[in-house]
Amino acid sequence: MKRWHMNRVAYLIGVGLLFASISGRAWADTYVIHLDPELGATPQSGRLIVFFITETSRSWTRAEPRRAPFFNKPQPIASVQVDELKPGEAIRIETFESMVPIDLGELEGPVRIQALLDIDQTERGHNQGPGNLYSEVVEVELTRGDDDVIELTLVNRIPPRKRPQSEHENLVWVEFKSELLSDFYGRDIHHRAGVALPLPYLNKDHPRQEWPAIYVIPGYGGREGSASDYALMFRQKGVEDIAPMGVTIVLDPESPLGHHGFVDSPNHGPRGQALVTELIPYLEKRFRLVARPEARIVTGHSSGGWSSLWLQLRRPETFGACWSTAPDPVDFSAFQMTDLYVDENIYVNSNGEPTPSMRRLSGPRGQSEVMMTVCQEGLMEWALHPEGGSGQQWDAWEAMFSPPGPPGPPGSPPGNPDLNFPVAMFDPQTGKIDKAVVEHWRAFDITHMVESDWATYGPIVNDNVRLMCGEQDSYYLNRAVQRFKAMVEAKRENEDGAGYVMLVPFADHGTLREFVFQRINEEMRTHLRKHGLHD
Repeated sequence: MKRWHMNRVAYLIGVGLLFASISGRAWADTYVIHLDPELGATPQSGRLIVFFITETSRSWTRAEPRRAPFFNKPQPIASVQVDELKPGEAIRIETFESMVPIDLGELEGPVRIQALLDIDQTERGHNQGPGNLYSEVVEVELTRGDDDVIELTLVNRIPPRKRPQSEHENLVWVEFKSELLSDFYGRDIHHRAGVALPLPYLNKDHPRQEWPAIYVIPGYGGREGSASDYALMFRQKGVEDIAPMGVTIVLDPESPLGHHGFVDSPNHGPRGQALVTELIPYLEKRFRLVARPEARIVTGHSSGGWSSLWLQLRRPETFGACWSTAPDPVDFSAFQMTDLYVDENIYVNSNGEPTPSMRRLSGPRGQSEVMMTVCQEGLMEWALHPEGGSGQQWDAWEAMFSPPGPPGPPGSPPGNPDLNFPVAMFDPQTGKIDKAVVEHWRAFDITHMVESDWATYGPIVNDNVRLMCGEQDSYYLNRAVQRFKAMVEAKRENEDGAGYVMLVPFADHGTLREFVFQRINEEMRTHLRKHGLHD
């Protein structure tokens, strides 16, 4: 394919769709958005997002459009900045600033529509921000090319996030103010964790009074609430013969810009430092935990898999063992299907073909079907928040790895008020990669980091890291793990240790844990026994 495809990527990506927001085409429809006066007297400013569901099959009839993005079948999204919308008044929108994936004027037939005004900057994403306003779902019949007028009224407000409630004596919710993060954000930021206690812990006469800790980092979108699952597990008969008997602590990796990965960054703040200097000492004192590295296990899946591996490598004085499964890309030369250092565009490959982002196994011999392209994913994030504040996956990676943008107007950033949103690693409209930003990302390329300083990181990999990924990972994460594995095997010289890197046949992103669950449990028990921390 000729090089000109790279310059006209907006016309090629996806399945031949044209993007009106890029090509400049106009549409005839008008959207009238009302603000219900019952929601208060204060004018509201923020990102107004209009969500559409064009699918009419039964499985879509109860889906709320605002729950987008829908990765299995992307639906249209459009947005525009709104300033000082007064209760009881309405705004007429004839031109959106960003929209995807098609010219809205081409929509025809029954369409379910919902509007949301994203005004919050304290929680990730439009659906979680307390105070965000949204309409009911309206079903309309659109006609291609006609001057349709669609009216929506913002009548609902997203409530503040509720703290999980304790349901059992072996489940405790922890929340307290972080001084480090509060100083960074200029407002109160809290550590949050869910603590699941093995039942013997509750026995005051049990011979073990100090306990090891297993720190669990949820995957993308996960929070501390999943600690309830571990607490339930500990109450099952015979669990002491299967699961490691350690206090299991589920961390909250969320920030206004998405999963922060416990990386110290100018966009997220000192997340790793706050974890090891504030939260862990607090937990060890409150829950009688053994304060030694070998007594601290860190584990996670997907984004949590990357975070757990990063923490083990960067903070070996804190953590003594890591089990990471299906981590986000650990080698940026295989960032899903893109080599960030060589490739020019993240939306298409060198042949001008759309770059896949998510696949689904579709046959007994490892056949797969592409469900979403990087272009579709990137444009949906751009439609939600053009400045990079959607909190979705690519925007979250940029918040972890990119430098901060230039100063913005007061109150505009979701983090430090002196910073704007992170610098984009690629142009969200065309997919062109910014190599200068990629160089900034290099510091977080785990394969590069370990290979460049094997003397420091090699012993940690050999002794403490157990890394697993399915050979058919749904997000192509196996490619980066394979490169990391090859690098480690080339660097090792008769070095022994409990660590390993493993690709699991037939496993994808969702099924991997089923393949390795029993193995991980037994290896954790073996590790704890080795250090006198397990019966």
